[in-house]
Amino acid sequence: MSREKPPPGWHERQRTLRRLSAMLRENEAAIAEAVCADFGHRSAVETRFAELFPSLQAILHARRHLKRWMKPRKRGVSVWFKPASNAVIPQPLGIVGIVVPWNYPVYLAIGPLVAALSAGNRVMIKMSECVPRTGALLARLLEGALGPELVRVFNGSVELAEQFVGLPFDHVLFTGSTAVGRKVMRACAENLTPVTLELGGKSPVIVGPDADFRRAATSIVWGKMLNAGQTCVAPDYVLVPRGRRVDFAGALGVAANEAYPVLAGNPDLGAIVNAQHYARLQAWLEQARAGGATIRCINPDGADLSAERKIPLTLVWDCPPDSELMQQEIFGPVLPLLEYDSIGQAIEFVNSRPRPLALYLFSDDAAVQRRIVGETVSGGVALNETVLQVAQDDLPFGGVGASGMGHYHGYEGFLTFSKLKPVFRQRRLNGLTLFRPPYGRSVALLLRWMLRR
Repeated sequence: MSREKPPPGWHERQRTLRRLSAMLRENEAAIAEAVCADFGHRSAVETRFAELFPSLQAILHARRHLKRWMKPRKRGVSVWFKPASNAVIPQPLGIVGIVVPWNYPVYLAIGPLVAALSAGNRVMIKMSECVPRTGALLARLLEGALGPELVRVFNGSVELAEQFVGLPFDHVLFTGSTAVGRKVMRACAENLTPVTLELGGKSPVIVGPDADFRRAATSIVWGKMLNAGQTCVAPDYVLVPRGRRVDFAGALGVAANEAYPVLAGNPDLGAIVNAQHYARLQAWLEQARAGGATIRCINPDGADLSAERKIPLTLVWDCPPDSELMQQEIFGPVLPLLEYDSIGQAIEFVNSRPRPLALYLFSDDAAVQRRIVGETVSGGVALNETVLQVAQDDLPFGGVGASGMGHYHGYEGFLTFSKLKPVFRQRRLNGLTLFRPPYGRSVALLLRWMLRR
């Protein structure tokens, strides 16, 4: 890819986004089939809702607002430099590298791609080796629709990914684990490549004392079971008021049974992506059980789902604090339940841990909402809902601390992949000639006045 071409104008960027949208629409079924094959099983409804729909909405949002985003913006100028003027002009960075994880391989490729293309960049994408069918399909579709001079897609091993992030990109956006994010940042530092890291972490749910348990449980079950819990903003653990854990566990069980009345062969229930991750989750559950935890699987028909590589919603309480389930991002349909005595204690517990990518609160109490929003630090907050904050095109998406750095989506994505070039424009007639050497008495008097203001 070359950096030598002039940046594309508004019309060209619009054409690119239209082609991208048309490609996704024309290949919905093929994309859903590829993702399902890579996972062993994933509902086509979930792929359409959680990957294709937000991708198309991101394109639509960018197309509607792109002209305004691209306009130069006037900035103020000090009275001492008038009649000069200041402005910032957004310009593309050049060539952007996007590293895509396996859990949402379509949306987490297309979302950053839309932002980078809207800003006028060329893009190279590294797909995850865990989803080879989806990666191969996207390579063919994207390069066919947009051309390899604009977008290139690479599929291959972890070693290829390491080489990829070591290239001298103008910006790299990586989505994945915190541990791998550190390696990406080190590799990019060699080329002084700026990075946006979209990581994960343990996103907490706080169930307020006034919460409607049925409403909260229905949302939590949906957010936790979407893509079998393999979502970076999935609820990771739940804090409930002291003495109400059993009641809330019952509400979660009812919600899970309503959503998945039969588990074996259920097309709505997603599979764990591969045997390695399935074994990881089973090992973490066994470790917690050995440490004294109580584990309850919401499995109404007692089905054996191991052959399908599926796991029902699994509730855990009295989980040892040093267990993997409480130390690592779970990334599966396992949900620890913890109790708190006061909202202050719940806040203290959240703040004592690495900063999460998402935080969820179920409460209609305005004072409690203000405290949670104001006294915690997280990548984002959703009140009385889970996961859907990610799908808001006019909200930035990104983490903080261990859950990431930088953000994208909508205008913030356009800014992430742009250089806001400052431009100072001087007029022919201006007062700065008074400050040119040789310096004399008039300059000294002016400076004395300026420095006292």
